[in-house]
Amino acid sequence: MTMSQNLSRYLAQKQASYDTVTHTRSSSAVQSAIASHVPSKTVAKAVVLKDPVDNYLMAVIPADRRLHLRVLEDIVDAPLKLAEEDELINKFRDCKTGAIPAVGPAFNMDMIWDDRFLSTTDVYLEAGDHETLVHVSGETFRDLTSHSPHDQISRPSKGEEIDTDWDAF
Repeated sequence: MTMSQNLSRYLAQKQASYDTVTHTRSSSAVQSAIASHVPSKTVAKAVVLKDPVDNYLMAVIPADRRLHLRVLEDIVDAPLKLAEEDELINKFRDCKTGAIPAVGPAFNMDMIWDDRFLSTTDVYLEAGDHETLVHVSGETFRDLTSHSPHDQISRPSKGEEIDTDWDAF
């Protein structure tokens, strides 16, 4: 297991109680949920976006849902686009590509999280590798993200379809 040092430090600073769940290698938040035998709606997926002047924003949604980009753009009152993976390497140096923990403040990044986490009892986050999830209570997740706004920023997933509309990630 290789937990992001930034995430580990942030959890320690906040005195957050957590445990870890190891699983077989996965390449997506949904696959991590399946491999860990946890509901995908409890796995927080980080989607990193940027505005036209390169301000970054982490949107956190359940793994079983898709980001509703137009709604998020209305909330932040700015056009947004998905950040490229090569742009994120420097921002998430202690994470493997595609395994970004869904806690923006741990990486000095603004974030907004989906209202579906308001009533979630357990939340699982990527640890920064492709074999570990960090498990926190829903209450702990809300405490860790208490200075970040939340809203209804996701919509149902389209399943296995490939969505070519940049309105949903």
